[in-house]
Amino acid sequence: MSSYENEIKIIGGLYKGKILPVKSAEGLRPTPARVRETIFSWLGSNIENANVLDLFAGSGALGFESLSRGAKKVTLVEMNPQTADSLKSVAQSFNSDNIEVIKANAINYLENASQKFDVIFIDPPYKLDIYEQTLNLILKRNLIDENSVIYVEMRKGSNQIVPGLECIREQTAGQAKYTLMKKSSLLF
Repeated sequence: MSSYENEIKIIGGLYKGKILPVKSAEGLRPTPARVRETIFSWLGSNIENANVLDLFAGSGALGFESLSRGAKKVTLVEMNPQTADSLKSVAQSFNSDNIEVIKANAINYLENASQKFDVIFIDPPYKLDIYEQTLNLILKRNLIDENSVIYVEMRKGSNQIVPGLECIREQTAGQAKYTLMKKSSLLF
């Protein structure tokens, strides 16, 4: 039996239809296709030529989908060693220099990051409950500008309000609440 128990399919762009194997891991919830469709509809042309950061990458669905839809550079950060190795293997199948997989704790990565990102995906295992810390660190490290957007997926019923960020879109599906945020217009 294969060590890959699941798979996801790229739903749009250059690699539409490409099947990506996903290793099972505790807390891993690949973003469903219908939710990805909504997210990328919200993002629209913001994803084209974007510098994308996929924190808590897990299956890599959001990062790989971004690459397929024209992102200039995609960085996937995943701390589970087996999951990160799996992501590296999948990334190689794209034959692209525009994707990087970093095996690291997302918080540690952010504490040392200095480049700005156009799109940041935050979808940690629900039990970690580190949304506020992650969002505050992104602001503190000045990793976004007024045109950047942050996608956050959390357990339905959760609320995440961080001074300096405003919600521009929000929806629920099943047990998940997903939100698109940007820097508050009061900051510039």
